[in-house]
Amino acid sequence: MNYGEILSLFLIDLNSLFRKNIKIGDASFQQLIALSIIPSAGIEMTPLAKKIGIDNSTLTRLITRLEKNGWVKREVSHNDKRVINVTLTKTGNRLQNDLEKQYEKIGDRIEQLVDPLERQTTIQHIQSLHWILLKMILNN
Repeated sequence: MNYGEILSLFLIDLNSLFRKNIKIGDASFQQLIALSIIPSAGIEMTPLAKKIGIDNSTLTRLITRLEKNGWVKREVSHNDKRVINVTLTKTGNRLQNDLEKQYEKIGDRIEQLVDPLERQTTIQHIQSLHWILLKMILNN
């Protein structure tokens, strides 16, 4: 099996695991992803779109839905009026904390399935893969 095949299977399985186990009302999977990665200090729209892997117009529609739910707010940057910052509302912060707890539950379940002698090595390998993926993203 090569890297492409493993990554494809990994993506499919992670997607399935998260879609089945991560729930916030009737929020879509993409809405949950956006909620989970918006930092407490906020983020500009373009870097957020890149981080999620969608174009700016798709992100605008996504953020509009999150705004309607009262989970985020958009503000024009004080330094550059062309730049829009997205921040979480109090409700958005609460939901983000709830998401983190749900992620922890999945992590705890995975930890129980990993041999105790292999846990640290497994985490190191996953962290290494994550760094490689980040490098690929940043080079694009």
